[in-house]
Amino acid sequence: MGQLLRLIIILIGLWLVLTIIKRALASLQKPAPDKPAVTKMVACAHCGMHIPESEAVRDGNRHYCSEEHRRKMHT
Repeated sequence: MGQLLRLIIILIGLWLVLTIIKRALASLQKPAPDKPAVTKMVACAHCGMHIPESEAVRDGNRHYCSEEHRRKMHT
């Protein structure tokens, strides 16, 4: 009976060590989280609303939130 208990304890110990090693290796392989892209915001020259530069209507060095606001500034 003593030898069986000793064998069970050894097997549990081995399982525990292998589980810890496996988790440690898995955590090393995880890629670093991506940084969110930074989007430059610009203000509409007509109303002042801030919008992403990529979505703005551009006229020279001025930005507008819509084509309508760009036209209003030129009339």
